Amino acid sequence: MGLCEMLNREAMRRGSVPKDGNFRFNMAELQALLPAGTLDRDVKPVYEELPQWEETVMGARTRYEQIIKTLADKYPSENLLLVTHGEGVGVSVSAFLEDVTVDKVDYCAYSHLRRPVFHKNKSFTAGEFEVLSDNGRTGIGYYSSIHMGNGAVDEAT
Repeated sequence: MGLCEMLNREAMRRGSVPKDGNFRFNMAELQALLPAGTLDRDVKPVYEELPQWEETVMGARTRYEQIIKTLADKYPSENLLLVTHGEGVGVSVSAFLEDVTVDKVDYCAYSHLRRPVFHKNKSFTAGEFEVLSDNGRTGIGYYSSIHMGNGAVDEAT
């Protein structure tokens, strides 16, 4: 549930929001609709509940960044495919490239991250994420948010 859409008016139309702002899903019923073998029932969710309605954009961005890090730490020797909405895809770049602002995320955009993982004595340490996606090539546009001494913004990226 950590990769769900932002639960606020910026991301959702008013008509799709429950009147009380409480999104209720019967997970057992929803899971029963999926073909056998689709779900790994041994996996424990990182978030047990959906975020609260009217979460802030910054709160959602923090949630996306945290879930990326948490899942990567939970499965350090695995390649992960994380599927989410545009804001989460944008955060997968802006959180791991210093001084960058994402200004465009196309439909079906994606990013590619990598980090070194070192195993020792049945534990691991991990380095920082490196963004491998080139600006604009995978549907994510961004620019440097470093302000120059003259008040201009460096848009060299």
